[in-house]
Amino acid sequence: MLWKLPNIVVPVEPIFGPITSTLLLSVVDAILIFVIFYLFSRRKKVLPGRVQGALEWLVQSMLGLCQDVAGKEKGRRFFPWVFAIFLYVLLGNLWEIIPGIETFGTINHELPGCANATGFFLADKNLSNCITPWFRPPSTDLNFTLAIAVISVVVTQIYGWRMLGARAQIGRYISLREGPIGLFVGLLEAILELARIISFGFRLFGNLFAGDTLLLVISFLVPFVGAIPFYFLEIFVGFIQAFVFAMLTLIFLTLGTTSHGHEDPEEEHAAEVQHEKQARLEHALGD
Repeated sequence: MLWKLPNIVVPVEPIFGPITSTLLLSVVDAILIFVIFYLFSRRKKVLPGRVQGALEWLVQSMLGLCQDVAGKEKGRRFFPWVFAIFLYVLLGNLWEIIPGIETFGTINHELPGCANATGFFLADKNLSNCITPWFRPPSTDLNFTLAIAVISVVVTQIYGWRMLGARAQIGRYISLREGPIGLFVGLLEAILELARIISFGFRLFGNLFAGDTLLLVISFLVPFVGAIPFYFLEIFVGFIQAFVFAMLTLIFLTLGTTSHGHEDPEEEHAAEVQHEKQARLEHALGD
């Protein structure tokens, strides 16, 4: 046996003070995104190279998708949030495929057999289960995924207030026009907003924590080569989860800025068609 199975825990342990391994990589993600697009904006060429071409394709594809779902005007307004969430979550997901990302850390002397251990690298087979990693993929931390989910829901509410107005936005949750049924439906709407946070957060956390654990266990059972096929699987899962998170945010932004009441029959029919399309897309992404 080359090493012991690393100590796998759900809560993220602090590195020093309030700083945790996932918070550290979250900050690195933000800096990377800023640097990439800063350099991209400063060095744009008429005939783009491979990197610029790939970034332009990604931006145009996401913008086109936002406009297809939310309409041209709303799509352009929602695009910065949707695209930022997609990139941020994607980078947070892909840290786990970097070999050795969780092999450096601090010795946890409270674990069994680690009281007298020294070092900071798990290559020592007698100490490999004593390491508290300095770097852990952000998406394996429930605090990270819930924070992104809260941002998504809060932004939806802000756009609803700005685009529909206070009266219409409050009317989504408190309506006396339809009597007790209207109040009950409004209550369900409010509960649904809270349920979205839980659904968003646990969906992303569950998939990425399970994938990270899978890579650790496979690397323990079949060192060096055993985890290679699963790296490709985790790349795919990381991309899909980031895309689903961004698209659900876009759908909720669109629904949250669409008024429930329409005096014009044509406008009402168009809204119903749009709601039906978005419901089908949301159902497909949820599956």
